[in-house]
Amino acid sequence: MEEKEKLIEVYKRITLLKSNGIKMKDIAEKLELAPSVLSALYSTVLPSFSQQIEDCSFNDALEEALSNVNNLSKKRLLENLDEIFNRLMSFDLKSNRSQQVHPFLQFLNEETALSIDKVKTFEGMYMSYSCSSSSKMLKAEPFYLTVSKESNCVIAGRRCVHGSLREGIGILKEQQILYLMFNAFQEPNISLVTVYLQLPFLEKINILKGLYLVLDYNKNPIARRIVLIKKSDQFSAEEFSGMESGLIDKADFNGEEQLLYDYTCGNSDFLKMCTLPSPKLDLRDLQIEKNLLAKESIFQI
Repeated sequence: MEEKEKLIEVYKRITLLKSNGIKMKDIAEKLELAPSVLSALYSTVLPSFSQQIEDCSFNDALEEALSNVNNLSKKRLLENLDEIFNRLMSFDLKSNRSQQVHPFLQFLNEETALSIDKVKTFEGMYMSYSCSSSSKMLKAEPFYLTVSKESNCVIAGRRCVHGSLREGIGILKEQQILYLMFNAFQEPNISLVTVYLQLPFLEKINILKGLYLVLDYNKNPIARRIVLIKKSDQFSAEEFSGMESGLIDKADFNGEEQLLYDYTCGNSDFLKMCTLPSPKLDLRDLQIEKNLLAKESIFQI
């Protein structure tokens, strides 16, 4: 079998293993590859190679595919290709499908583990600022981001304005995106809080901005701007406990808080839905919903 065919078969085999409930970390262990290398090979190199090989030569297709990653070389891949192929083909496909983890849940688990090596620049403690859902005030809530080797993931923590601490996970993607996910309540209740942050192309990070997705007090979805200002490069549980959350009135703003308020609390800086008491809920009701929200005084700045 030629190298081209082996690479394509490697891609198909890994996909088959994943569909049978085999975890990427177990595949990486079997191949004696670092999880980050296997992830780069499977998610970037092999898909690109399979697409490029239809239109160009083997070398050009492989070099183009490998140009998208920095932890795997052409020489290393080809030297180990036979061993990778043979080990994959000998992998035990037996799995208990009744207990198989859903592919998306498995993907989330893999991505949280892979984020550990990428998040160092962003670790630390932050103070977040966003628009309050209950009043015309600036909401300040402490956040932290740290690596947990015990849990093999990036842990994100948030202290809400009511003082309760909630911990979730962080997932960092190469496309300059950082996702933070929390449960706003204690188990068994669940109310998902998701923070989407755009990461700047900078070595030293002081400010992160993005969108904050959550349910309001009436359990209706709302999205609003959020800004995180870094306070420390390291997480300290003791220091974090001393960071206070709360609502800041406009009369008490300093210069920085006024700028944060102007950025996060304008009429165009949120998107909200509400539950309509309509027995039909047809298309005309959608405009009624928008009209009701436009008249809500809590959003008039």
